Amino acid sequence: MERYPLSGLSILIVGGGIGGLTFAIEAHRKGHDVRNASLSLNRSELHTLLCEYIQGLGIRVDFSAAMDNYFETNNEEGVILTDGQKLTADIVVAADGVGSRSWSLVLGEKDVVIGSEFACYRATFPAGEALKNPIIAREFENQPDRASIHIGPGAHMADDYNAEENWDKTVPTDKALQYIEGWDAFLVELVKETPNNRCTDWKLLWRNPQQKWTSPGARVFQLGDAAHSFLPTSGSGAAMAMEDAYSLATCLQLGRKSGISLAVRVHNHLRFGRVSCAQKMGFHHREKFHNTDWDEVARNPNVLSKTTADWTMRHDPEQYVYDNYGSCTNHILTGASFENTNMPPDYRYKPWTVQELMEALDRHETIVDEGDWS
Repeated sequence: MERYPLSGLSILIVGGGIGGLTFAIEAHRKGHDVRNASLSLNRSELHTLLCEYIQGLGIRVDFSAAMDNYFETNNEEGVILTDGQKLTADIVVAADGVGSRSWSLVLGEKDVVIGSEFACYRATFPAGEALKNPIIAREFENQPDRASIHIGPGAHMADDYNAEENWDKTVPTDKALQYIEGWDAFLVELVKETPNNRCTDWKLLWRNPQQKWTSPGARVFQLGDAAHSFLPTSGSGAAMAMEDAYSLATCLQLGRKSGISLAVRVHNHLRFGRVSCAQKMGFHHREKFHNTDWDEVARNPNVLSKTTADWTMRHDPEQYVYDNYGSCTNHILTGASFENTNMPPDYRYKPWTVQELMEALDRHETIVDEGDWS
């Protein structure tokens, strides 16, 4: 890695997910002094690669640090660990997910989560044993790296309205089997192969889009799901967290140590509209998967084949900052005109809430936005 000149800026990152690790790498590349207080690491292949890479760069990582709370005063900002230890830096990045404790500092109170009325039964296990089942092997054509999506009427589970932030609740796989009764034998057999016959009952939760991701002094900043949670049907949660990482690191590079507060405000302004649109895509995709117009699919099978939009895929967040940092700074300082161009073409951002979208769906209204969202 070719590193930029040292900036003298110290950064403390809370969280060991894709967003936090990506930001640690990019901030290090931009010349900043990075420390990662990692709450937990999901040892999937991507997480493992990112974690190994940042350790190879010499970035200090505190594994399984137990964080109690964030703080910001006129003199310093940081986190307090459960053992009483205080960690400080020039800027603290909260990359600790939808359950982040930074919300009380950013908004002044704990933000309320909103149940999406849907949930996922989830399980991850090695493919080897499952592929010994001839029905499963035939579906995957003996290619364990292949992925597939199966949709159909009622291909969802309605929430029972007791949404809570709990990622540890498991249930017997029989609970999942009852929702796919009569479906293709492959799906039934795949669920039956789940080790220990247990799966995670993952309630899908949202928060309304929040335009403010910074503490009052703009020294504690939210990144990824801590700032903007996604439904899995959006297909963009991890990508947006990684875009956040490149954008924030670049803004801090251009703003320098003397301009941290302005730099994070620029990043916030450049990113909010785009991220909010990506969040909204979760609703569009969910409707397409769960209430499929099969007559339309018969006429145009490509309706279901494309699950990612061009405007989400063809974007360079680093270059976007280089191109727009000056004009966005001028907008924040003087009120000069500035309009983001990193959203769907021909679309101008309009505020929305989760409740509004859910009420529209309850009325069986199709959610249509101007511009090209394809």
